Amino acid sequence: MPESNLTKRAIAASVKELALEKPYDKISISDIAERCGIKRQTFYYHFQDKYELLVWIYYNELFLPNMEGISLDNWDEKLQGILAHMQAEKRFYINTIKHAEEYIIQYMLIVAEQTFQEAIEILDEKANLKIEERTIFSRFFAYGICGIIGEWAKNGMKMKPEKLAAYMREMLEKCKQAVHIADTVSYT
Repeated sequence: MPESNLTKRAIAASVKELALEKPYDKISISDIAERCGIKRQTFYYHFQDKYELLVWIYYNELFLPNMEGISLDNWDEKLQGILAHMQAEKRFYINTIKHAEEYIIQYMLIVAEQTFQEAIEILDEKANLKIEERTIFSRFFAYGICGIIGEWAKNGMKMKPEKLAAYMREMLEKCKQAVHIADTVSYT
């Protein structure tokens, strides 16, 4: 592993330790650097600010390992993996979502919207949907899923990840059924 990645991982581990002790918005770059045993300038060499660091953690530890090979057939399993990882590090993820929600939810929205956009393109083989419609649909589902995950985290992650993922899968299946029924019903 390149030295840069080792340093980033050490910085990430330090901020995760600190997030167990105090709210994320109260953690300073000096706190992180001191905990990690580096100079502030070393932190800034790797990250612009603590929110960029947070996005790096979410991407590398949460999304990257759980999004590989995602498809329409396994997206709920991938979501369950994300939720299970969050629950395994519950205090860190609850803290960051509560105290840096604006940054995290925005980042999650971008990832989710891209994923849904790709899924809609696969489903809409005949290109019946206009680009604007695809964008609206993908944003709708992205906001829904990110809102549910954010709420789940802020409320203490009480529901089991597999149950929440199953509800999401069931919701999508019911949406598909409703579309199928609407396609077969004549409105005259």
